Amino acid sequence: MDLSSDKIRKLIFERTEEFKNSVDFQKPWTMAEYRKVREKKEETIRRKDELVYNCPFLGAFGKRIGCMIHPIFSGDPLSQNYSFYGSSICQGYECRNMERKNSKLWESLLGEMELDSFTYSAIASDYETLDLIEETFSQKGISIQELFQSRKELLKRLIQRKIDRNVAMMNTSFEILMEEKKNSAQERLVERLSLASAPDLSNEIDF
Repeated sequence: MDLSSDKIRKLIFERTEEFKNSVDFQKPWTMAEYRKVREKKEETIRRKDELVYNCPFLGAFGKRIGCMIHPIFSGDPLSQNYSFYGSSICQGYECRNMERKNSKLWESLLGEMELDSFTYSAIASDYETLDLIEETFSQKGISIQELFQSRKELLKRLIQRKIDRNVAMMNTSFEILMEEKKNSAQERLVERLSLASAPDLSNEIDF
């Protein structure tokens, strides 16, 4: 949706509150009714891409944003059939960062940072930045385990830099771009996070 981050936050929490007040998993038809009502309310909101469906079942859970009719909440393995895509597609797809071998390490690190649900989700959907961070240190011979053990504070500062520079904080797709990588991971990370203007951070990864 073509909205500011504050308006998206407001929309997500409006959905969440309306869902809590109108949906009863013991009455499955209330999920269909909620979807119908929310789609009507949101039909006039401008889209960045008219071909991308914006699911009204996307809501907030503490620091995270996710599917409000996921089976883990509904107790029904087919509850996502009330969504536009249906259970088979919703459950058959996991985002790039969810599939990441080190996802638990990132999850733990982000959990230590004071992030709201919108910011947490923006980081979780930005696989490219996390890839570049991992590759930068891997190319210097530093294992993932060592990275998270001895350079945790540096990782947090890099993530904070991403937030402060508003890098990929409005992701609307999990599309994986296939492009030729001409420069090293470090060079691409420096460019992505504008680290040339942050010599302290730049020097810490340039060793």
